[in-house]
Amino acid sequence: MLEEVTLAKWKVGEEPFPVLEKLEMWGCHKLEEIPPSFGDSFSLKIIELAESLQLEDFALEIKKYVEEITGEDMIQVGNFKSIKYRIDELW
Repeated sequence: MLEEVTLAKWKVGEEPFPVLEKLEMWGCHKLEEIPPSFGDSFSLKIIELAESLQLEDFALEIKKYVEEITGEDMIQVGNFKSIKYRIDELW
């Protein structure tokens, strides 16, 4: 989980976090984008954003890219509301 990251730019390698299944981003207001190379990480299943809604278009682009390559809807993109309900269920 990335929480309140103060970076504006995030650079990662060709295949970032090859076993990452869930990317959670909370309060990353300054971050300008999610690196597109996350689309090459076929283990990624969930991208959840809370108070980082400026990143939603990037998350959806990654989802679309993976769908085009695999022909399958493999990544779930969630926003603050869906995250809040999940957290409430866990506690």
